[in-house]
Amino acid sequence: MADPFTRLARRVAMALGLGRQSSDTDETANTPTLQVTLPGGEVRSDVPLLQHYGFHSRPVPGSDVLTVFMAGDRTRGVAVATGDQRGRITDLKPGEVCVYHPRTGSKILLAENGDIEIVPASGVLKITAELQLDGPMIATGDIVADEVSLQNHLTSEVQSGQGTSGKPVSG
Repeated sequence: MADPFTRLARRVAMALGLGRQSSDTDETANTPTLQVTLPGGEVRSDVPLLQHYGFHSRPVPGSDVLTVFMAGDRTRGVAVATGDQRGRITDLKPGEVCVYHPRTGSKILLAENGDIEIVPASGVLKITAELQLDGPMIATGDIVADEVSLQNHLTSEVQSGQGTSGKPVSG
């Protein structure tokens, strides 16, 4: 029989496991679960995935998974962090923060200078709510509203004239 210190050392050593996700995330339960393959071919199924409040992602097979095993009991694991080396952002400057999609490259970057960059891989940013701006809007391309181009629309009811008009009147 092993002495108490040897048993304690074994439990501490077994408390953490770094492995790979080996199947799709199961999102059917209240808490998503993963199947994790650990070193030595050890496979753990139905491992709950804990994520930060307000944030959610669905990791894919091949992702790295850090699993914590309660009291070193390998049957009672909880995944506490996931990552994917295959598509991670590699050009961040010190202090920058980025939310990104590893497969497409879409990202929201909180830059070191305070700027916020939103870069959709498709080139299309969709906003499905009222947009309110406090400050000027600067556009380098055309603005189109309800299929009417600000640069290229023609209005048949307006007659050409001389001089200039005044500022728009809000009403």
